[in-house]
Amino acid sequence: MQERGAVRITPRAAITVVIEDQGYGQAYGVVANISEAGACVWTNGRFTVGDSLVVRLSFVREPQPFQTPGQVVWGDPVTERDAATRYGLKFGPVAAPDHERLRSLISASA
Repeated sequence: MQERGAVRITPRAAITVVIEDQGYGQAYGVVANISEAGACVWTNGRFTVGDSLVVRLSFVREPQPFQTPGQVVWGDPVTERDAATRYGLKFGPVAAPDHERLRSLISASA
């Protein structure tokens, strides 16, 4: 079993997400759990493992969404066309100040 690179938390309040997939439009969802390295999200989007994404996370009482590149690392099988699907997203590299902001936002959500 692969060991995680960061501790995941289940947020107390909803963290919403907008996911953009290389020209395929936007998908919307909520975060099930999150760490500095990535997140598990429930979304109406349909993605394939390996897809490169742009991820915008909206935290409670935070006026500016946090944007990061991302990649799909796993996904549950799609059972129904209109049902939400769970995906594992790995966040891309971000500059040190942005990483600190993400760490602070996650910590405040715990």
